[in-house]
Amino acid sequence: SSDADGDALTFQWSITSKPSGSSAALSNATAVNPSFAVDVPGSYIVQLIVNDGTTNSDPDTVTISTENSTPVSDAGADQSVQINDTVQLDGSGSSDVDGDSLTFEWAIASKPVGSSAVLSETNLVKPVFDVDVAGNYTVQLIVNDGTVNSAPDTVTISTENSAPVANAGADQSVLVNDTVHLDGSGSSDVDGDSLTFTWSFVSKPSGSNAVLSDTTAVKPVFDVDVAGN
Repeated sequence: SSDADGDALTFQWSITSKPSGSSAALSNATAVNPSFAVDVPGSYIVQLIVNDGTTNSDPDTVTISTENSTPVSDAGADQSVQINDTVQLDGSGSSDVDGDSLTFEWAIASKPVGSSAVLSETNLVKPVFDVDVAGNYTVQLIVNDGTVNSAPDTVTISTENSAPVANAGADQSVLVNDTVHLDGSGSSDVDGDSLTFTWSFVSKPSGSNAVLSDTTAVKPVFDVDVAGN
């Protein structure tokens, strides 16, 4: 701003137009260089009138328009699950400061060897997939605001240890003095971990002295010495 007479100037700024919902305000309406925070996308028109101590200038305006801001993807918190669980992903925390509608693009970036896990849908806000192999699954999310893609965000799904399942074999009917062959080989662990075995008698007929040949074997034996269960 200037004055041909060289008079000192005073300044009067005002925001004459701003987007609906904006609460933007000038830091100092009489400063030479005031500032304000852009809080809503759109156009802001700011007017300046200067005074030389006698008269006001004609108003002059400046327009501040927002550019498109890059959206932010949020793939959700890491999860710990068990094999055969269905994982629910959640990209609803993604955002765009301009308020633009978002589209979603999910992808499984890495998964354990042997896994055939696939996403139910790649463009939903909350897709799902089934955990079929123990290990870590990394899933990536990119969102788009109609103009630009966000930076990728990832979520890691890790398998917890699942409880193994004991299988002591089928019931048997035998005679006194027979040798019973037990078989725990049908026991399993969905994580594929190696199993150890601990056998014990929880009950036996009164007077029986039966003992297991090896309480930690897969297939121990014992001799039936008394009739009963």
